[in-house]
Amino acid sequence: MNTILLLYLSISFAHLSFRSEGYQTLGDLTKILLMPILIVYVMQQGSYPLIVAALLFATLGDALLTKGYQGSYFLWGMGSFAICHIFYSIHVLSLGVDWILTAIAFAGLLIPYGLLYRLLGKQKGSAKYLVYAALLCILASLLTGLASLLCIIGVLLFILSDTMIGLNSLSMKQVSNTSEMGSYILAQLFLILGLTTL
Repeated sequence: MNTILLLYLSISFAHLSFRSEGYQTLGDLTKILLMPILIVYVMQQGSYPLIVAALLFATLGDALLTKGYQGSYFLWGMGSFAICHIFYSIHVLSLGVDWILTAIAFAGLLIPYGLLYRLLGKQKGSAKYLVYAALLCILASLLTGLASLLCIIGVLLFILSDTMIGLNSLSMKQVSNTSEMGSYILAQLFLILGLTTL
């Protein structure tokens, strides 16, 4: 296996261990190291400026979300990940997608998006969640249009991770950071492996 990927998996394991044992500072430090390691891997594979840009904003989002899932840091973190999704989407569009598969995936994702809309209703601050979810649905649809199993698994894990974060930030359900981060770590790994092997 690639040395950089082994380092990524090692730091990921360390991060999840620190988080589960309550070592907040070490957990935050290892979290912020994750995406830069993936950037090094991406740069090894060739020229992928849009993917690198996406991972840079993911790094910023990770740093901001170490402050918790409430307040202005959370909003800026959500914004950073929204930009990350936009860069991923532009990269996928540059590769070319099967628009029939994309349309089918988008139609299917309208169902959970509609449920989210009904759940949030007209709650104060719900617009930011709906916009973010729309960007994630667009990305998921485009990645489905690539017909890459790795990318599809990656974006489904991303949706799972973001759902856990949303439940925490809305105080609907307390989900462990270990579960949320485990899903996120695998999501980014599968996305990068998928996008760099197309």
